[in-house]
Amino acid sequence: MDEGRSPIIIDNTNIQAWEMKPYAEMAMKRRYRMNFREPDTWWKFNVVELEKRNRHRVPREKILQMMARFEHPMSLDIVLSSVEPSYTNKVMLNLLPHASPKWEGPLGSSSISDMTNR
Repeated sequence: MDEGRSPIIIDNTNIQAWEMKPYAEMAMKRRYRMNFREPDTWWKFNVVELEKRNRHRVPREKILQMMARFEHPMSLDIVLSSVEPSYTNKVMLNLLPHASPKWEGPLGSSSISDMTNR
């Protein structure tokens, strides 16, 4: 980013807005424009298919936990105003993934941030 390269693609399993915040803050500081993208596949919400296709051998149970915490929709305003949950809240979200306060829609997948320098 410091060299002004464009575009910069952050391909990471960011399932909650606060996880994307450091990238967004770096991009804003360096005057990048941000776009949030998700994979456009028929299987992005299919747990069985996600388990088969992931390269890191993430088990189905973990994928289900991650999907339960997936925040959607995502925007720059949501990311910049997000706050990392306290340790206690993180533990509770891992134990009770269905209790996520931000759960609003279909089960999710990885988020990909695309940053373009203007």
